[in-house]
Amino acid sequence: MRLVFEFAAIAALAIGAAGTAHADFIRCPLDQARRTITDPLPSGWWTTPLVSRLSETKVRDIGGKPALLCIYGSSGSVQRQAPAGQTCQAVGGGFNCTRAGGGANTIATGGLNIPQTYLFDLDRGAVTQTGADFWFQAETASLLYLVPRNGARIGVGNRANRGAAGCAAARMTTDRVSLSDLPVGSYVCARTNEGRISQFRVNGVSPGSPKTLSIGFTTWQ
Repeated sequence: MRLVFEFAAIAALAIGAAGTAHADFIRCPLDQARRTITDPLPSGWWTTPLVSRLSETKVRDIGGKPALLCIYGSSGSVQRQAPAGQTCQAVGGGFNCTRAGGGANTIATGGLNIPQTYLFDLDRGAVTQTGADFWFQAETASLLYLVPRNGARIGVGNRANRGAAGCAAARMTTDRVSLSDLPVGSYVCARTNEGRISQFRVNGVSPGSPKTLSIGFTTWQ
């Protein structure tokens, strides 16, 4: 039996420079992957391809070198070597890679899935009701907002990957931001309620109602 991966929505690896903090974001190349059987089948038989979305990212030693793995559930994974001279951390949707000798210290990084009406904290990377930085407000089924809480601030800017230094210099506000102004792929700067600089990427919003917001974030000391 011969299995092949048929990759959907193929895109080039996106490496976004993050300014003087020397941080790069490497995005996983696919939103989803399809695995299927390609062997000839007798008449009357067919196969149903298995389609899986990106489920996890990992940094793993392969052949004595760090490799970046994008895992697509039961469909398998794709990988590449980490950029030379950079240390990479797995986050939602890809990897944050920092050049040796530069950048701020990362204190929290990862991915969060936030149901509407819930709150989340970027200092610890958690969906929580205690000490949260933002509220995923649902005013109606279609009017959705991110609302800073407990002194946190938000800076949308040009929605580009600005990294620690860029976000430290960004203009921020305590005003709520409409989710309609943050399409998938947007990077948003924040200052947490504990005074730390953070940045998150909008990775997706679930269909239907109620909705779940998926982000990948990094918070620096």
